[in-house]
Amino acid sequence: MQSGKENPKDFERFDINDPDLENSIDQGVMSDELSISRITFWTVATSVVVIILIAIAFNLYKYFKFQQEFNQAVNTEYRELNNHRAEALEQLNEISVVDEEQGIFRIPVDSAKTLLIRSRN
Repeated sequence: MQSGKENPKDFERFDINDPDLENSIDQGVMSDELSISRITFWTVATSVVVIILIAIAFNLYKYFKFQQEFNQAVNTEYRELNNHRAEALEQLNEISVVDEEQGIFRIPVDSAKTLLIRSRN
């Protein structure tokens, strides 16, 4: 809907006598005055916010990765410790021959304590 002033075919659809109305129709209700300072401000502000969000996301990733690796290391360490304890407990509670020629045998700790107490009395 143009007044015909900038129509390349010089085809006038209707005649408008009010210059403000004619200007509004030609420019789409308001003029297109771009503010470079506002565009620059919002571009910089948006870029800063995006960079901050990326930095936060990266630090969260590093933190949670460290926590996961730490928990995995702790669980592995305790698993090995528990395995060693189970092996030691098994050796303390089993009956086996260490050296039959020298008469060295392995007996459970409780049995050894009982034998020592009986031999002292």
